[in-house]
Amino acid sequence: MWYWYDRLEAGLAITLLGFTSLTLLASSTARAIGQPFAGGAELAQLLFIWTAVLGADITLRHGGQVRIDALAIRLPLPLQRLVTGFCLFLMLGFLALLVWYGFPLALNNWQRPMGVAGLSYGYITLALPVGAVLMIISLVRRIALKGIVESLAPDHDIVKETS
Repeated sequence: MWYWYDRLEAGLAITLLGFTSLTLLASSTARAIGQPFAGGAELAQLLFIWTAVLGADITLRHGGQVRIDALAIRLPLPLQRLVTGFCLFLMLGFLALLVWYGFPLALNNWQRPMGVAGLSYGYITLALPVGAVLMIISLVRRIALKGIVESLAPDHDIVKETS
């Protein structure tokens, strides 16, 4: 199941990025020939925001988030679990707050039009809580698969020292 979930999310992110590029190309080309595409910039903004949210979740799922662990890796294993567990607690708490406040915000913005495109601004504000839900799922999956200490470590931690 997770294989198809991951593939669907990656495919959707790639598709949205492609449509963002095509929208910008069509909008700029139409403007250059004197026939501006009304709402092209707003549509590209909408697509890019959703692309960024999906990309952030994909990055988190692979452990690609920024982390500073110079001190934590020198601690004994029980303290590493404690520090990493605290960081995970803060991350999950923050994401839960984004979900808690994000969905009502999106619903409140549903009637607000986005520029000349006529699309609802709710589509943009919905990206944040949906992305937070996806990131909560990814973090819980990583904790279940890798344990607390390794849950924030990159999947492909390739560090090559050169002499």
